[in-house]
Amino acid sequence: DEKDYMDEFGFSPNMSDSDLLSAMRYYHVRNLVRSSLVRRPPISFGDVSDDDTQQRHCYHSLLPFKSTIPSAGRGVFVDGFAPAGTLLAFFPGKVWPKEHLQATSLQTQMEFSENDPREQLSMRYDDILIDSRHSPYTVIKNMWALAHIVNHPPAPTTMAAPKEESGQTENETSLHPHQGPNCGIVPINFIDRMLEGDRDKKLRDYIPNEYEVPPKPWNRNAFEKDEVIMHGMGLVALRDVKDEELFYDYRLSPDTDAANPYP
Repeated sequence: DEKDYMDEFGFSPNMSDSDLLSAMRYYHVRNLVRSSLVRRPPISFGDVSDDDTQQRHCYHSLLPFKSTIPSAGRGVFVDGFAPAGTLLAFFPGKVWPKEHLQATSLQTQMEFSENDPREQLSMRYDDILIDSRHSPYTVIKNMWALAHIVNHPPAPTTMAAPKEESGQTENETSLHPHQGPNCGIVPINFIDRMLEGDRDKKLRDYIPNEYEVPPKPWNRNAFEKDEVIMHGMGLVALRDVKDEELFYDYRLSPDTDAANPYP
């Protein structure tokens, strides 16, 4: 259907008016340029000219494109190389501290539980909630604040592998390489020392979160010796990733069609 056509950015131009389409194309190009600038090595490697050696120095950005999963809409792709353990992305949105989340009205709690069709409510291990449901993914200040549109991995597929045993060939199944989640969630506490020297407070604009209700003083700095400016969450690479789509496990209920559990 021509009306439902989705371009390579995961955008449906035939369902948008001319002004919106023009604005989106501007930001699509802008994000591509920003990504190219980020990937440019900032230092000289002397006589080292091997591309793979330079790639090991973790120059990457993120770009929202049409997902490789059919009918999934947009996905997030690594542009460049990031070794295992790299902090890849941030979850943007409103932050609900635990004590305020527990004190919300029944109506608000029901709204959380029943109105999350895209799985964009994320809970930290300490029960702090990140609400990314209304966060943008094209017109953004921090180009790494795209974790909320990273997809759950598709169902695993298997391949037959020949196995020699007692002179006979048997078939065994195994997962294709690089299937399943390639990143996982991690809590992030933005502390005051991170912004030391930021006299104009420009760096604060790149923290993609705001408190819905500020945490109680006794709970803000729990388990931290420094002052916590903001509680957040991110995605860290579980393996080396290069020029590929990101996936993380949503930890969906087993009775959900899209659960696709991985070992």
